Amino acid sequence: MIAALTIEDHSSSSLWSKIKALFYPYEITARLRKQNKITVLHVKYSDYRGKIYWKKLYPYLSGYHQYVLCPKSIDLSGTSLRRFEDHEYNLLLMRNFVTDMLQKADIPPQNLRIAYYDPMAACPSVAEALIDYTSRLTVVTDMPKFYENEAERLLKLFGVPITVSNSLDALSNNDILLTSVPVTSPLPLSAHTIVFSAEPPRTAVRSTVIYDYFVSVPYKYQRLQPQDIGNAYFLSALYSLCRVRELEKILPVKCSDGQALFTAERLIQRLQSFRQSA
Repeated sequence: MIAALTIEDHSSSSLWSKIKALFYPYEITARLRKQNKITVLHVKYSDYRGKIYWKKLYPYLSGYHQYVLCPKSIDLSGTSLRRFEDHEYNLLLMRNFVTDMLQKADIPPQNLRIAYYDPMAACPSVAEALIDYTSRLTVVTDMPKFYENEAERLLKLFGVPITVSNSLDALSNNDILLTSVPVTSPLPLSAHTIVFSAEPPRTAVRSTVIYDYFVSVPYKYQRLQPQDIGNAYFLSALYSLCRVRELEKILPVKCSDGQALFTAERLIQRLQSFRQSA
């Protein structure tokens, strides 16, 4: 079950609106939609007074998952509610976008240097997905034993060696870096390196860091999606809370670093131009 909350601000400084708000400070509507075993409750709070009456909202949301889907602009601090956040699905979108981009780029594997930073071995499927596109794959991790075993397995399957390191210095001099964790401190990256992450960086990075992936919601799930809940965010809830595993294969059409939009073709041009000038 999924519970979603959106808030619309209708408060106004006009005298008539203030008088009206004394008698009608808010309006709550709830919409329940079901499809197969998936249930989505959308609670919409319309605010006319500039104040959220949280105790009026709790009865609508009780009985559902302890976390609610809501836009980041809604401040849940001081309430018993918690915003749903799960970056596991964003890692899959990252993997799908990058592998599709590399397939289209058709750059010889020996000409492409790729690194994967996965400190806690959170998503080893990313490393395996990159094998076809580079003969120089480096994995930097705090769990080298796990990845050494994984490297041995992949060598037997694909005949491609993987360099495993626990030193951040191994991230330098790569064309592409994928990371399973947000960038929280400066990394030894080249200025040309394109970084793909599942979360926004939390410190300044000299390279382009892509973390936002744009997808379309499959038609059969569109009627379940609450208004003002983003596509990728909604799909992550279906994947994590409702275990809709078919969504693993969704391919993002665009991505962003928070400032500019990128298609796979635009990033391929950047890769190819760098390889030509190198």
